[in-house]
Amino acid sequence: MLGSAFTQQLAAYLLAGKSVNLYAPHGRGRRKTLDDVLPLLEGVQVRKIDLKREQDKWGSWLKETLTLSDQVIVILHNIEDMTQAQKAILPRLKVFTLLCVSEQPMGDKDMFEIEIPKR
Repeated sequence: MLGSAFTQQLAAYLLAGKSVNLYAPHGRGRRKTLDDVLPLLEGVQVRKIDLKREQDKWGSWLKETLTLSDQVIVILHNIEDMTQAQKAILPRLKVFTLLCVSEQPMGDKDMFEIEIPKR
């Protein structure tokens, strides 16, 4: 599963309501994969935050996200940068379809673990 076939399969999982832990070491294309999959998620609400670059937006992002209903895909990029307080909130976000992006697998039994293949 490389390139578009990979991103199409990832989008299919998310659109089917399956939460995913997408992981790969630094430099393997996590950000590029997100850029490629976002256009495939048209028709559903997508809420994305980069926990490395947007920590200061967490409070308002969370407040807005928790008010949503229907099919929502929540993308948590750089999830290893979550604070302990943010980790405590994670179960509340599991009412949504999650795409958690990390460098290592999270080991969360509620998520498919998918590694970005080497290109």
